[in-house]
Amino acid sequence: MTPDERERYKRQLMSAGFTDEHQERLRSSTVLLAGIGGLGGALAYGLAAAGVGKIKLIHAGRLTESNLNRQTLMQESALGESRVFEAKRRLEAFSRFVTVEAHDADVTEAVLHPLMEGVDLVIDARHNFPERKTLNAVAMAHATALLFAAMDDLAAQMALFRPSVTGCLACLYPDDPPEWDPFGFAVFGALAHAVGAMAALEAIKYLSGFGRLADRLVTMNGADYRTATYRLRPDPACPVCRNAVAGITTHRTGDHR
Repeated sequence: MTPDERERYKRQLMSAGFTDEHQERLRSSTVLLAGIGGLGGALAYGLAAAGVGKIKLIHAGRLTESNLNRQTLMQESALGESRVFEAKRRLEAFSRFVTVEAHDADVTEAVLHPLMEGVDLVIDARHNFPERKTLNAVAMAHATALLFAAMDDLAAQMALFRPSVTGCLACLYPDDPPEWDPFGFAVFGALAHAVGAMAALEAIKYLSGFGRLADRLVTMNGADYRTATYRLRPDPACPVCRNAVAGITTHRTGDHR
């Protein structure tokens, strides 16, 4: 670490057991983050603030007025502009220690596969099930862990999938959900930020090798602040992840058990 980096991260380096080596692992990590809405924006800030070295962003579309109740990576001056390029600009202005790669594109296998080179963690912060299934399939095909985070009105959930330990998203949700409107659910910015920050912390632990991973589906209800966790189990017959276990049970540091 340079002296400036040490000064930037000194408060997290004060955490018991969090060492220079953990910080260096964050610095050398690359994350593919799909979705930079309210939840994904909070996630991106959390990763950049902690010192993750490279973030690849993928998100299609331009900023609209209705995005601004939750998308803190955006600002009014960018209305009508590409959200993902605005996110890149804001993140690079926030931290000179992070490299941001932006892709204004839909989440498809054709787009994702070329982006997977060097990626240590895929993060799913999308808002619809077809894209979630695509992200899961691509992550498993590349033997890369997948962090899933979602919200709907006052309910939120998060899980980190490491196939031989937890299974994958298809193990947890094997059936197609009923048809629904991906833009037809309520969103409170505060809850999007809360679950985004929670997911960012899990990503930081995974990438650095610090602390204990949840290995659970974590749910939160903003109506009364109830939280719950549910054990995740791999499905040996899962057609998506049953062969995608090499290199994914732990991060490259091998710290997590």
